Amino acid sequence: MKNIALIAGGDSGEYVVSVNSAKIIRENLDKKKFKAYTIVISQKKWVYLDADNREHPVDKNDFSIEEHGGKIYFDCALITIHGTPGEDGKLQGYFDLLQIPYTTSGLMASSITFNKHFCNALATHWGVDVARSVKFVKGDHLSEAEVLSKVNLPVFIKPNKGGSSLGTTFVKKKEEIMPAVRACLEHDDEVFVEEFLDGVELTCGAYIRNGELLVLPVTEIISKTEARFFDYKAKYTKGAADEITPARISEELKQLVQRTTRYLYQKFELKGICRLDFIYSKDRLFFLEANITPGMAETSIVPQQAEHIGISITQLFTDVLEETLREAR
Repeated sequence: MKNIALIAGGDSGEYVVSVNSAKIIRENLDKKKFKAYTIVISQKKWVYLDADNREHPVDKNDFSIEEHGGKIYFDCALITIHGTPGEDGKLQGYFDLLQIPYTTSGLMASSITFNKHFCNALATHWGVDVARSVKFVKGDHLSEAEVLSKVNLPVFIKPNKGGSSLGTTFVKKKEEIMPAVRACLEHDDEVFVEEFLDGVELTCGAYIRNGELLVLPVTEIISKTEARFFDYKAKYTKGAADEITPARISEELKQLVQRTTRYLYQKFELKGICRLDFIYSKDRLFFLEANITPGMAETSIVPQQAEHIGISITQLFTDVLEETLREAR
């Protein structure tokens, strides 16, 4: 039986979402193959939560814990942190130094895909369409005129480095720009401004299973929030969005989404379970972003997609853990 460190928490506003995801994963892991230990980390502390929810310190020198007077080491880290440090490469770098296998993409791929500006620049370089955008840094003398000289309204103003749409605002009027920028800067020191594309929002998961890249069915997302996109409220509020799997799109478009997902998964050198988001607008498919630690509750999108082709959530985690352990041999 393999010891699995189920890592949750993090240093972003998605802390609670991550901890909830960890609970679902723990319940659904194959208990005949894996012994899971929930490790919750933040800037303040790294702790192991035992069965009675008591906290025990983690030794950061070798990422070990003590239980019943004995030291426990881990065969693999299952990272379920949304946002920093689990999605931006920081935790990946730490585990690389300790030579502990982990279930996500590596340091470089994680840091690049977490940075929306760099991610889009590379996707464009590889011939994939993205929305027109511009990045500003905290300290720039930003003004409405400066923003509108680069992009046209309506726009999304969002943290350049962040997940779950926290700090993101849909802006339709000029006077809404600076309040949205200030809201964004509460979450990040870089502001990413991206033109709005009107179309069908689509997302597709993928992961390596038995050495082969498996691209999952495509899901169509219909947000019912006033924000007009799959924002934090739409993602985590019951009934705030319709997630339709398989998507109600033509076979040709489905194949294009899956083909582009495969292409970008390989070009970005991703690993583990990832979800790539797109929008189909004016007969063109635009790439939006890559999520290297997508939500993993039973009702989350990737488990839904896997279930549609007969892969249970337990099998999904087993596939990823076994692939990670196989690669590490």
